[in-house]
Amino acid sequence: MSDSDRRSPNIEDRGEAKYFHGRKGILADLRERLKWTEKDPRKGTTFLIQAAPGAGKSALLYKCAELAEGQGWETLKINTKALWDTDALCQILDGGWKHLLDEIAVNAGFDKWIQIQGAAKYKLPGHTPQSIIERGKDPLLLLLDEAQTLGRGMDPTQARYETVGVFLDSLHNGGMGRPVMLAVAGLSATKRAFKDMGVFRFKDNCYVELGPLKPEAEGEVIKDWLKKDGRAKGDPTPWMDAIMQKTHGWPQHVAAYAQAAAIHLRATGREMTPEKLKTALKVGEMKRTKFYESRAEGIVRKERQCIARAMANVEADGTIDKDIVITTLREVCSEEKAEAVFSLALSNGVFDLQGDSYVIPIPSMRRWFVANYFIE
Repeated sequence: MSDSDRRSPNIEDRGEAKYFHGRKGILADLRERLKWTEKDPRKGTTFLIQAAPGAGKSALLYKCAELAEGQGWETLKINTKALWDTDALCQILDGGWKHLLDEIAVNAGFDKWIQIQGAAKYKLPGHTPQSIIERGKDPLLLLLDEAQTLGRGMDPTQARYETVGVFLDSLHNGGMGRPVMLAVAGLSATKRAFKDMGVFRFKDNCYVELGPLKPEAEGEVIKDWLKKDGRAKGDPTPWMDAIMQKTHGWPQHVAAYAQAAAIHLRATGREMTPEKLKTALKVGEMKRTKFYESRAEGIVRKERQCIARAMANVEADGTIDKDIVITTLREVCSEEKAEAVFSLALSNGVFDLQGDSYVIPIPSMRRWFVANYFIE
């Protein structure tokens, strides 16, 4: 289910959004879950946000942190390595959470840290990342971005694989002994990666497939760029409508076009003329094209042509048959290579996995592929 259907912005491809509107339902779900977990730590859970590139995952994760802090929770941004590597977690904590390190040291009976390779690296003997987090006191929201890499390169027989699995299970099922939740953002492989690690059956409203912005949220973001950043004079509605005709609610595209318009307005005076709009739309188009090119990075031209042929006749809802894509790719490469190219296209966000179906998440990207690479 797309976010437009069940909830509904980020406007940057990565990080905090400069102007944020919408996503109220998703944030309300998180707020409710935080309350339940604080009342009863056994209700801890994983709050998973999954989407294609440019959908606003990172910015929404930032808002989740902001919301949690407003409710008195502490927040800590971690990476996948910090789930199994004690050194990696300690370095993150040392960057602004030294009080927790000190608290853990006292509780564990250590007078001071063992320093390794200089003062910047610490090791806490006998502790795992899970045991470190368990020793805190205040409610804690852990934030994990780019979570589709979870488990990548790990051998299931390795001890670290089991360490991560046990940690995630404890977070997901309220086994931390205090209120701790994990908020996760990642590409379309993320939910499957968690399932491989033993985490599935997400609680009600704790799994989100993030889609385009609703029109009202999209319009507010564009308006903020034009009026606050571009300091535009007069009614911005015609410019908003023109930009929305190009962006169709996709947050990264909203950023590309609206920022281009704001910069052009500041540079040429604040009057919103048709000529200036035309120029701004051209610049926005260039930014969007660069984004598409980055999604196709690593896929050579002949492979892009095969993908474009497979895309030419997709279903109206954007679903695409993986077998058709593989079949067209096999015309120019081996079956093994075809599978590798499809996997790359999936991880790059050219395709997305929603439920059991593969889709082209951004309709305008499909049009770009077909326009540039389709050959009968």
